[in-house]
Amino acid sequence: MRALVIIALVVLSACAPRGRLDYHPDREAPARAIFVGSTRADLRHPESPEAFGRSEALQLGRFDVSVPPMHQPGEITYPSAQEAPDPQTDFLVSRAAIYARPADFRADLRRELARNGGEAIVFVHGYNTTFVEGLYRLAQLGNDFDLPGVLVHYSWPSRGHLMGYAYDHDSALFARDGFEEFLRELRAAGARSILIVGHSMGAALTMESLRQIAISGETETISRLAGVVLISPDIDVDVFRAQARRIGKLPQPFLIFTSQRDKALGLSSHINGDQARLGNLQDVEQVADLKLTIVDVGAFSTGEGHFNVATSPALIALLGENGRAAAVLEGDQSEHRNLFSGVVLSVQNVTQIILAPVEALAN
Repeated sequence: MRALVIIALVVLSACAPRGRLDYHPDREAPARAIFVGSTRADLRHPESPEAFGRSEALQLGRFDVSVPPMHQPGEITYPSAQEAPDPQTDFLVSRAAIYARPADFRADLRRELARNGGEAIVFVHGYNTTFVEGLYRLAQLGNDFDLPGVLVHYSWPSRGHLMGYAYDHDSALFARDGFEEFLRELRAAGARSILIVGHSMGAALTMESLRQIAISGETETISRLAGVVLISPDIDVDVFRAQARRIGKLPQPFLIFTSQRDKALGLSSHINGDQARLGNLQDVEQVADLKLTIVDVGAFSTGEGHFNVATSPALIALLGENGRAAAVLEGDQSEHRNLFSGVVLSVQNVTQIILAPVEALAN
């Protein structure tokens, strides 16, 4: 069984190029600021061999990322090891700042929030993700979906390695306090509306942190949450139910993107004793008493199918059309009914949206 798991992991990651952080200080090139909180060992040297180490101190920074003019939806392009970075084709950082004092971070962030209506979107990356991969993924999502507000990235100490699942699981638990502190920093900087987007194991970290905040009684942070989006959450369904009960009233809207074709979560289920994961949930009755919107995007799966929302051009086009994604995120029930390429079902408190390409429904 162990040999089969190793083979499956290798197949899932075969030939996948790893991200590379390159700086191109071109002040003329358009770039978008991404504010960063991290519990990685050294935010100043995020690509060092020890970068996956853990830091008990929350580090704060800002990275301005330029998306290349030749960018295609769903793709992140890095310079090859043999070539110089090309601003026309590669994601690049035009400016980086690591703040020695939290007050300096808050002052810079406060200015950006004031220009964006106090809205912040916080991305929490998943398993096997390096710093630059998480950073550029958020830049790609911001570009492809034309996301409003200030982009914020919580970078926890994933080992960024195929065989680092157990290490990443422990790191996600380790990073809970840092994420709670980071949300307080956002609140102190003037964020009035905070949307959290957690992917894979980052979704588990998100739920654990919200549970922890609820237990502490810190209602002010919870009150600033404008919603939670969990994409392919690598969470045991029973554990999720226990987390949700402890949190109490879930922030709304609360969206979960799922796919029964998610190969990575299928493998995770085997690793965890064949327990169903929330991200490949088959029976919504298991969570029907919770106020959730579940969006099934399995019809758009390609490759391992673990991040369809970010990597499928067809799904990006569907959700991005006429501001549809923004309407769904804002909890607009009429928009749920207008998803012409999907089927909407209601089971107790849960709304399930099953998305499919138009031609599939026609057939």
